Amino acid sequence: MLRGLVAEQFVVEDALGKKGTASMDRCSALAVAVARDLLADVEVDVLTGVVLGTTSGSAQTQWEFTSDSLTRRKPYFVNPAMMPYALMNSAASQVAIWHGLRGPNSTIAGGRMSGLSGLRYSARLLATGRARAVVCGAVEECSMPRAWLERHRDGDRLPGEGAAVMLLEPQGAARHPLAEVLGVETRVAVDGDLRAALVECVRSVLARCGYAAGDVDTAAVSAPGSRLADAEHAGIEQALSGMPAKVLDPGAYLGDLGAAVGPFQLVAMLAEPGLGLVTALDADGNAGCALLRVS
Repeated sequence: MLRGLVAEQFVVEDALGKKGTASMDRCSALAVAVARDLLADVEVDVLTGVVLGTTSGSAQTQWEFTSDSLTRRKPYFVNPAMMPYALMNSAASQVAIWHGLRGPNSTIAGGRMSGLSGLRYSARLLATGRARAVVCGAVEECSMPRAWLERHRDGDRLPGEGAAVMLLEPQGAARHPLAEVLGVETRVAVDGDLRAALVECVRSVLARCGYAAGDVDTAAVSAPGSRLADAEHAGIEQALSGMPAKVLDPGAYLGDLGAAVGPFQLVAMLAEPGLGLVTALDADGNAGCALLRVS
């Protein structure tokens, strides 16, 4: 039995129709649906890119495809229609195909760091002129295979699911700006001390952007109810000499969002005007943060 927080109201065929969705995985469908909502009232050109974060893509589809290849009759009668959706970059590819986005298309598989890594990668695409705008976000599905994999890796946590995307545009060219990304910093905790790595990230991004610790109004954390949560809170508190007045924790309401937590942190931050700090820690030893000025 799957114990998790599933978006029960989301049914693939109801959200996207029956055409082209018979074999579509839930992960890709979530991403396509939220991108449709984002782009409904926005005119995009051919140089609009897509950058989506994920842990590994759809663990459910990968498990089913692999299982069929091992258990069905020779010559391994797998369903060929499932093959594109068993790949890690399925969600990003489907977003581009469904919405006619022909700019750079990238999948960032960085665990809980995927959101921040995707944000920085998108900024580079804009800075180098490779894209005029970027649909940036992440997606994660709630499934038995994913829950099993993460339970054996990180212990028993309540998995959640969801997708969130934002339209990133160069400074000065944004049509309806809600926030400005001031900087993104990442570190690798080579000694295993994630708290110290996060402290370095926060102090570095503040110094580079010309702000003091006391200027931060809101923080959004990434690790609800996990062994990373204590390190994340301690790192923020040490770097800022105390916690900000507001601390946002999307996972406390939505469950363990895995790679999708970053965009949900960013979206939550949009409701809090002022200087915002988004942080992330991953069990593989990565730490990062982003500094935003919310209008």
